[in-house]
Amino acid sequence: MLITEPQGNHWACDLAKAFTRTGATVQKLILQPSGWEERWHVFKKGYLPLSAEEPIAKRIRDEVNAFRPQIMLYLDPYGMDAPFLQAIERDLKKPVKRLAWFGDCRRTAWSGVGLFETIFYADSAMQVLLEKHQKEGRPELCYLPLAVDIDRFKPGGVSTRENRLMFAGTLTASRLKTLDRLRLRGMPIVWQGPRKDSWWRRWNAKDLTTEELRHLYQAYAVILNLPQKPKTMHGANFRIFEVAACQNLVLTKWVPDLELLFDPYEELTVYRDWDEAPLVFRSLMYDPYRAEEMALKARARVVEKHTFDHRVQSILEQLEKAC
Repeated sequence: MLITEPQGNHWACDLAKAFTRTGATVQKLILQPSGWEERWHVFKKGYLPLSAEEPIAKRIRDEVNAFRPQIMLYLDPYGMDAPFLQAIERDLKKPVKRLAWFGDCRRTAWSGVGLFETIFYADSAMQVLLEKHQKEGRPELCYLPLAVDIDRFKPGGVSTRENRLMFAGTLTASRLKTLDRLRLRGMPIVWQGPRKDSWWRRWNAKDLTTEELRHLYQAYAVILNLPQKPKTMHGANFRIFEVAACQNLVLTKWVPDLELLFDPYEELTVYRDWDEAPLVFRSLMYDPYRAEEMALKARARVVEKHTFDHRVQSILEQLEKAC
């Protein structure tokens, strides 16, 4: 059983498909209100109440009991405490393996470290924090980077590319400020995505679909990645894997984990400060054959090592090792 909040649903879907291909029976459990009574309860509280006796927790417990999982994998389980986890697993007849996988990096104190048998983390900056809160002998800590579904993100569908830099993603106030800064430095940059720089735009924001992202990732010469702190500190976010899977170049800020995943100068392009970014982009425009070669290598690397099938295999190997 995969347990996640609504914003992690796409991640849960890709992971569920990969587990299914191994022969496992998988169910996704999205932590969101269902029905008018639960929605009204959330509206009154102002947040999603996950206390043991809340209606939502009771309904989730019924779903867990009906499925009777052997493994429960929680994706980014911040906000979940021991009483909630114990409540939804209370009536299970057999013990369940409780795992967590953190895609976002949170470097604040979190009391839930000891609730899981194994914790996977996609950003190495979390390692020190997790070790600090790690209890004796539990949990096992494993570095496990993010990945991509190469059925959703793949080459094709675009005949030519514009020689411009594209950012596709959520447009926050800080990101818009950065994009304007690059545009004023002479970079031919465009951006698309839901704007969330005001309450009205946040209310009306609509995420880009997979089809829209896949098209944008291939319609422009280079795709800009803007990692958001503190969500991304040392690690690679989903965009890096998605653009590479679409066989295009990503321009991203250098972070330590990149060298664990790609060759930063042969399979993607990096900058270390904003003054360097325009120079890197222009060098790619002067040598389109090298840019295409890098994109091919990045796609090959993703197919070889960075799909969700690879991550599921790593999870299963870790479980076998623990047993």
